[in-house]
Amino acid sequence: MRKLLLAAAIAAFAVTGARAAWWVENDYSTGSNDLKKDSFTVFNKASRVLAAGLNASFYSDSAGYKDRIYSFHLPLMYSGPTYFISLKPFLYPVSPSTGSGASGGKLYFLTSLSEGQDESYTHLSLSGAWARQKAFVNEAGTLDRKTFSQSAVEVQAEKSFYGQFFFQASAAGFSKPPGISNSALVRPVLDQSELAYLGAFQQLTAIPEWALTVQLARNMQPDFDSHLYAGYSKISFRQADLANSLVFGMKLNLNEKSNLDLAYNAYKQESSDWKSYYKIFLQLFF
Repeated sequence: MRKLLLAAAIAAFAVTGARAAWWVENDYSTGSNDLKKDSFTVFNKASRVLAAGLNASFYSDSAGYKDRIYSFHLPLMYSGPTYFISLKPFLYPVSPSTGSGASGGKLYFLTSLSEGQDESYTHLSLSGAWARQKAFVNEAGTLDRKTFSQSAVEVQAEKSFYGQFFFQASAAGFSKPPGISNSALVRPVLDQSELAYLGAFQQLTAIPEWALTVQLARNMQPDFDSHLYAGYSKISFRQADLANSLVFGMKLNLNEKSNLDLAYNAYKQESSDWKSYYKIFLQLFF
């Protein structure tokens, strides 16, 4: 569940109190079409409220991206008394195999609408993202490399009941790049999950129109220091089939300074078969 991972990041500000701290995250996915997707991030807590990171990622598969597609991110996070802000610029260098590249960023804002003494709360978050992508377009059998812009907005609400049950819902809308259609795009490299949450583990490079997600989680404490979670996403792509995505996982707090997340994702576009993906996410604090 995305919020559980975000909560772990926010908690990093309090791990060592006022002392400087740093932590690392590794997010690895594999599955259908020989997917290999890995992301490694190093964070440094510059102060009690500010942290910055440096990330390097890649993905590859057998369905059109046999050569690794690399990207780099510079996440920045600020934690206020009742709110949290993050900014994540990203860069996809032009890939020699596809001739495509991208750059952009995402701004995320979370605020607390209510906080109860029984660990119940209501949180609201808003995000906006922008990207500029360069990719080949097939127009009437002729390949032409074009540069176009994209944007997305997302709103999300989360409700906690007594710190034991969590419910989250989100909706995202994506702009339509003028003169660009998914049917004409040839192996664009930008993973659209950079712009908004799509609830899928593999890269999704087709341009979406909208996405709706619902997620549920159960805190297993005090018996087990873990969370069980499940989520469903419905994604509408422009000039492409609708997609359904299911996620099931478990987040384990191994000790005070390490978290492990194990998850499974079933993904299906209409008129296609179900595909299976697996994720291992590890977070270590120092």
